[in-house]
Amino acid sequence: MARIRNLPGAATAVGAFVLTVLLGLGGASASALWQQSATATMTVTAAATWPGSGFTGFTCHNDNPQKTATLTATGSSAPASLTYAALQPNGTYGPSYMDEVSLGTASTVGLTITSPIIVANRSTPQLTVRVVATYANQTQITATAVLKLEQGNNSDKVICVSATA
Repeated sequence: MARIRNLPGAATAVGAFVLTVLLGLGGASASALWQQSATATMTVTAAATWPGSGFTGFTCHNDNPQKTATLTATGSSAPASLTYAALQPNGTYGPSYMDEVSLGTASTVGLTITSPIIVANRSTPQLTVRVVATYANQTQITATAVLKLEQGNNSDKVICVSATA
């Protein structure tokens, strides 16, 4: 106890303790010190520009010998990235590809029989390709194209069947 008395302010602290706790004086202020709480307000605002609910246009067209299928996704702004993947027999989509992509308000993907996505799925006569555009604010828009693959007699054709945005 002798060491506590030698500390500066010890007598004041003991006096305050006795008044607030033992005698019950100032109990409300003592309780308030122990139960401090604060209210915080948070304001959230959305980005000023969002891409539309979908592509303004999505097409699939072939060159004349039908060796190249070009998928074109048109939107009001250019996406940060455009990926595409093939529907697998188990109903899931395989790995995403980014090669052969040109970004812009009209982003394109050019696919031939030697494109990695076609090579990886060459055993199927018809291929469903999902195209995903990702914008800077992380929103995504998808579209689907169905391609017919003709490989017999070295025809190596990639033919557009349908395109759905």
